[in-house]
Amino acid sequence: MHLKRYTYYLLFFAAYIGALVIEKPTYSVNTVQACFSYMFTVIVHFFIFALMITASSSLLIPYLLEKRRFGLYFAGLIALTLLYTFFIGHYNQFIHGVLIHDEPIDTSSGFWENFVYALCCSVITSMLYITQKWAEQEEQVKNSRINQLQTELKYLRSQINPHFLFNGLNTVYGYIDMGNRQARDMMVQFSDLLRYNLYEADVDLIALEKEVKYLQNYVALQKARSNDNVEVSLKVNYQNGGTKIAPLIFMAFVENAFKYASRGDNGANTINISLREEAGLIDFTCDNSYDESEEAVSGGIGLNNAVRRLELLYKDRYQLDIKKELNVYHVHLMLRP
Repeated sequence: MHLKRYTYYLLFFAAYIGALVIEKPTYSVNTVQACFSYMFTVIVHFFIFALMITASSSLLIPYLLEKRRFGLYFAGLIALTLLYTFFIGHYNQFIHGVLIHDEPIDTSSGFWENFVYALCCSVITSMLYITQKWAEQEEQVKNSRINQLQTELKYLRSQINPHFLFNGLNTVYGYIDMGNRQARDMMVQFSDLLRYNLYEADVDLIALEKEVKYLQNYVALQKARSNDNVEVSLKVNYQNGGTKIAPLIFMAFVENAFKYASRGDNGANTINISLREEAGLIDFTCDNSYDESEEAVSGGIGLNNAVRRLELLYKDRYQLDIKKELNVYHVHLMLRP
């Protein structure tokens, strides 16, 4: 998208240079030396013009116009145009007196023509910038709608009738022997996880305390399934359980930890998860030991999707650090809802 914006500017500058070249007959440039002198003036004139357009695009538009400081923007635009006109007036005097050797001109000669010309070019640049910005936003909205529709379609295709599923789970739960407490607890935890995925997580934002409860159930279920030689730790500490976050935003990292955690007898096998919230800032870490032979620990679709969700939902409001060192896969995520 930025390439398109630069293409517009390049075309704009090309049209500007073309106009200067077409103007050549107004000067007496019949000799080769005079032609070279004129081309030099074109280059310098273009450089001054490019500085004005760059200053407008890099300073006035993003810091004033986009932030709706219209008074300051127009004041800055007039000041920039006057500065350009001042330099062009002196430079034109230099051109006529030194390079072209025709009648000397005063620095104020053509003041209004240069001023109006520079002002029009600056306004056109602003219009190009705003038009391109609007097109980018429209493209983002369109892509967001397409992604949402695709996600909903995938969800509908993969969804199992929840009533049938819960009725089946209740039937299985009833057949589990009353003395088998662990199996019954696991069935309840699995039912809660499923209910959360089907009913509660189908929203844009959810309370942190609900996400924590889901995380605790998931970790408890995974601990029951894990080998005895894997130590699992979950620490949770939050001040405001009502803090709204995107549902299942941490789960890709937790699932990855349980999937690729080492389970050998020759070293430590650990999974350490921590979730803290203080003053609206959420600090999440997930560490797991891993075997060097497990290449898949480097990523996968789940982690890529998680990073993509963070970029879409928390752009400029999160920091994600993922690294591997000393056979430990470390994930550190900080985000501000």
